Amino acid sequence: MSMPKQILVVDDNANNVEVIHEILDGDYDVIDAANGWEALEIAERLAPQFVLLDVMLPIIDGYEVCRKMRQLPGMKRARIIIVSAKAMPSERRLGLEAGADDYLTKPFDDGELLSILRQSEKAYSASRR
Repeated sequence: MSMPKQILVVDDNANNVEVIHEILDGDYDVIDAANGWEALEIAERLAPQFVLLDVMLPIIDGYEVCRKMRQLPGMKRARIIIVSAKAMPSERRLGLEAGADDYLTKPFDDGELLSILRQSEKAYSASRR
């Protein structure tokens, strides 16, 4: 049996993290971080395949976390998906320019998140060939 894929969930709102756990537990090894620095430390240490990253975080915002993650050797191929209540096209563009692979707007439904993750899994697998 294969090991579950690692996904780092970065959000300072415990309710948001709990919802994501309910959706993903069993299919993914879900790791949490409540701020940007914690997320960067975990990313450097574990190099998860996937990251769900909020924009509005204490200490360092999600855009900067994304830029810094992309500089980590183990995170070059990781699939980073920004998950944010910020829905303006300019904010989505900032996320993609920071290095995110996709941008999901809160609130989202379970199917939308799972669909984006399935697409990200295909892209991640293709990048490893």
